Amino acid sequence: FNDGKDWKPFQLNLPIVPITDLTIKDNNLIVATQGRSVWMIDDLSVIHQLYDADLSATMLFKPKDTYRMRGGSRAGSKTSGTNHPNGVITYFNLKGYKDDDKVSLTYFDTKGDTIKTYSTKDKKNKLTVEDGANQFVWNMTYDGAERLKGMILWWASLQGPRAIPGNYKVSLNVNDEVQTESFTILADPRAESTLADMQKQFAFIKDVNKTMDDAHKSIKKIRAVNKQLGAFQKQYAADENVKELVEKAKALEEQLSNIEKELYQTKNRSGQDPLNFPIKLTNKLGHLNSLVSMGDFAPTEQDIAVKNELTGEIEKQLAAFNTILNDEVKAFNAAFNAKQLNYLFVED
Repeated sequence: FNDGKDWKPFQLNLPIVPITDLTIKDNNLIVATQGRSVWMIDDLSVIHQLYDADLSATMLFKPKDTYRMRGGSRAGSKTSGTNHPNGVITYFNLKGYKDDDKVSLTYFDTKGDTIKTYSTKDKKNKLTVEDGANQFVWNMTYDGAERLKGMILWWASLQGPRAIPGNYKVSLNVNDEVQTESFTILADPRAESTLADMQKQFAFIKDVNKTMDDAHKSIKKIRAVNKQLGAFQKQYAADENVKELVEKAKALEEQLSNIEKELYQTKNRSGQDPLNFPIKLTNKLGHLNSLVSMGDFAPTEQDIAVKNELTGEIEKQLAAFNTILNDEVKAFNAAFNAKQLNYLFVED
């Protein structure tokens, strides 16, 4: 890095072949060969940082500026090259890593709020590492709505919004020793949308996912309560002393099931079932989410109108559910407390 005064071999996986031209674009090294195509080394900034780095220590490298764009990378083709991964490529070096070490990467927004954490100890957001050099690609996507086990939806996205152009940070935490680097997400230069458009899209998708997430978490609670109600009815079906409560349990189960059926199509058992049974509220909102997520455009007036209508219908069902929890389920438990039995529990 002294303007070519000194040179070192840097063959890597490049074939032994005459080099006819070299150029650097966007800090990537591009090599033209005689008869063996064009080769490229992405992100020379890592090599620049290695120049003065202490490779005997754990180190987080500053990520290269990343474009907010679509596309992906697929390796292993016999006839074509491998595209650049789509996301913020994060390089880090681990010195003396052991399996019981806790390693995590956390991404922060411009306000310093946590976007997402990946950890070697987290099964859901798993970070796979090894001793020495590591690479992780963050897809620039925020968390979306929870998808329940076995849930079948028609053309619906539960994915959160993509990060908008701006400045961000990433932290590497190794056994509570933290290193932090900043990076920038850039707008796709081909995009026709303004930053304000992307911000509106971000806010819309975030709001939609929160509504769907609230609904799906409520469905999970409904199923948990109904499971207990069903077991109670079966257990006390022949007990005349609690006949009134058995009938109350049956009515409660039906009320809660009706709320779930408004939120989600419970008849779906396969991916083709939405052709036979109409989609319900959260599926409709999820479909709207999938449409607005296309491109970088702001939601239209029609998108906003549909969102507001669906959100209002969902909130109506959630209000009814909360009323049942606060009044009827509590009354049910109070009746059982008289017999020193508290049967129904609802976990937050």
